This record gives sequence, C-alpha cells and structure tokens, in this order.
Amino acid sequence: RKYDLILLPEIHSQYGKGLHEEVAKEGFPIYDFFLPGLIIDALNRGTNKHLLDWIGELVSKDIQTINMLGCHDGIPVLDLAGQEVDGVRNEGLLSDDRIEAVIEKILSRGGRVKNLFGPDGKKISYYQVNATYFSALGEDERKLRLARAIQMFVPGIPQVWYLDLFAGTNDYEAADRGLTGGHKEINRTTLGRHDIEHGLKRIVVRDQLELIKLRNCSSAFYGNLEIQRSDEHVLQLTWTNGDCTASLTAVLLKFSFSVTHRDEAGKESLLLYR
Repeated sequence: RKYDLILLPEIHSQYGKGLHEEVAKEGFPIYDFFLPGLIIDALNRGTNKHLLDWIGELVSKDIQTINMLGCHDGIPVLDLAGQEVDGVRNEGLLSDDRIEAVIEKILSRGGRVKNLFGPDGKKISYYQVNATYFSALGEDERKLRLARAIQMFVPGIPQVWYLDLFAGTNDYEAADRGLTGGHKEINRTTLGRHDIEHGLKRIVVRDQLELIKLRNCSSAFYGNLEIQRSDEHVLQLTWTNGDCTASLTAVLLKFSFSVTHRDEAGKESLLLYR
C-alpha cells in the first residue's frame, strides 16, 4: 500500500474452498486458473452453463483477474473442484465427473498429467494436465480461435502464452528429455525467427491477433459487461462504454462466432468466423 504496488498472488486451490474470494476481498487481483478448464468443457459439450456461472460470479462479486488459456505450466484442473469446509461440502465449478471427463479428453489428445500425492505416497488428486492449449482442443483451429475470443471477452486482463498464440502442438521429445519435470516442457518449445515468420502467415494466428488487437484498442472493454441469457449452446457477451460497444455471439456446438464493434464515432465493424 505504501508504494501503491499491485501484487498478483499465484495460488492454486479448489474453488469450493473459496480462497480466491478471500484473496480478492483483500484487494488483490487473482490468476483465473478456472477459465482454461471451463472453456475446454464448454467446447467439448457445447454448453455455456458452467462458463456463464463463473463469468456471472466475476461480475457480481467484482473479482479482478488475470485470465489465461495455456501457460508455462499445465492446464489447471484441481482448481475447478469442490471442497469440504468445516464439515460442509462446497460444490466446485464443475462436478468431479466433469473434471475427470476434461482430464481424460486432454490425455486422449496427448496430454501428460501431474498428480498430487499424500505423505503415504498415495495419489490425492490430479493437479494439472500438461499440454499446449491447441493440442488440448484436439488441434482444431476453430476451437482455438473461439477459445481466444472467449478469453478476450471474459472479465479480466488477458495473458497470452506465446506458443498457444502460434497454435503450437505438444512437444513430446522435449517432455521426454526433461525426465522428472519433463511434463512441463511439452508446452515450452522455443520458437526461432523462421517459426515466427511462418506462424504469422497462418490464418489461425492472424485471426487471434485481430481479436487481441480489438481487446487492446477498444474502449468498450473499460465499460460494463452484459451477459445475455440465451440457448445453452450459444454464448453472448456485450461490453458497453458510452457509445462504444463490442459483442461476441458464439455457437458453441459449431465453434463459429461473430464479433460486432461500434466505436465512439459510430463506425461499425463485423468479424465473422465460421
């Protein structure tokens, strides 16, 4: 407080424990470790339900976040779970069965898992699954594009992992070379100048950059978010700041979406992704 610094705690804890709320109430932004798994679940099942529950909570409780898809570590899964507190079972953002389904889907697409173990050596739970976000989505460019759009429209400051921006795939050779801690190397591939230049020619990369530019440059995202309640398979989010608006309408079952934008001067633009 003395130096007006913003501290960003990196804390993994089950949603049901409520630690994220405790930290947020102290005035800290939090890492949104819940969003990556929620988006994967939403795209796997074509449903907005659990994703909207979390977005609604961010808005109603004014929780400030740094959000993400992939990162230098794995895709968090422990964070989504429920937890027993003082003898009372608090539900998670996803049920245990749904979390297991997310884990199994990522593993079926080549991910590697990190577990938590107790003092007796027995596994307590899954902690994270290691994979590039693109590979976790089945290396489907439509899904990656939509996941990035959702990230840009969810409350919080977006953090973008370089390899996921370039639609990187699981690096098994690096993971195998890394031995004990090698599971993390699956999503830490070094990109050279040639890789960057080639990547910038790919449509999926350029589309993501277009969405990121909109998020960076539009004043709409400094305003208020309206969550339109719609069909379970459709996600509609609109940011409004004065005369400036930005709207996302996504059909989750088809991985298609549109983004409409109107600036302060009334100029309108439309981005369509099918």
